[in-house]
Amino acid sequence: MDRALQALDPAAGSADEPDEVALQRILSSGRAQDAGSDRSRRPARRWMLATAAAVTAGALGLVATNMLGTAPQPAYAVTPTPLKYRNSDVTAAEVLESLAKHTAKLPDDSRTDTTNRFVQDSWSLATTIDGTRVTSAVIPERRETWVAADGSRKWKVRTRPPQFYSEDQRQAWEAAGAVGREPEHHSGSSGPATGEQPPPQDAAGMRKWLAGASGSFGPGEMFSRIHDVYMDHSFSPEQRAAILRELKSANGIRYRGTVIDRAGRSGAAFSVDSAYSGLATQYSMVFNRNSGKLLSYEEELTGSAGKLNVKTPAVISYCTYLKG
Repeated sequence: MDRALQALDPAAGSADEPDEVALQRILSSGRAQDAGSDRSRRPARRWMLATAAAVTAGALGLVATNMLGTAPQPAYAVTPTPLKYRNSDVTAAEVLESLAKHTAKLPDDSRTDTTNRFVQDSWSLATTIDGTRVTSAVIPERRETWVAADGSRKWKVRTRPPQFYSEDQRQAWEAAGAVGREPEHHSGSSGPATGEQPPPQDAAGMRKWLAGASGSFGPGEMFSRIHDVYMDHSFSPEQRAAILRELKSANGIRYRGTVIDRAGRSGAAFSVDSAYSGLATQYSMVFNRNSGKLLSYEEELTGSAGKLNVKTPAVISYCTYLKG
């Protein structure tokens, strides 16, 4: 922390630098130049909540931005309204097996010999915009990913219009500098994938594939991993059925009934509780009843918020899968 704060000192430089040279250097480095260089170095915005590291990084981002004139963000972050789940007497295992049987009989709609396009809308409490961790508005982002037959990828991400749940929130956002009013864009690419194994078609094999090098995982990690792979993988009906059957093994999984997700689509919802990320969190997924595809993923704090500036229960991350 000390080293990071020292790096913000505009007078930091060589010990042998003459005073007049240092003064000229400081005066010639205006705010606009500093802000522009910060944008060019800004890492890709996170899709998943990182706990202590994200809090530290967010605090540093606010310090740097406030030095450039942006007003402080409100004491408590604006978070999305939770989905309207409801309890059900039907067990998750029954619903998942029924959905898996239906999905496995569908004609193959996966594509591995061409370029696949994936589209998601997402938001996370840990995301930043132009170096600022915005807490006065919910500003989602849209990610588009193209995956070629050789496994090479390219993607682009752009912010969506800010969302508010009251006029007070809008006013707080404007008072804090209206960060995110102008859309932000970034993009990237990667070369062909080497050594990547295709997803298996049975539940046991799917578990090993999802676990990867770790070899095992708990229920929260399972939900998180399924969320990750759906971002840029096209699954056949048999593979989707294997994922659904693997979910039956998640300790404490609950069926939450039919839910309308943030894209206005109806699906079957399932949740588990886990603290593997450090805080008590409810992980939820919504699946299309007709295709067995994942529609959306949610993370909601249910206990202590730790050092996060939210009032629990609070949604801290979501993702809706729009194409893929």
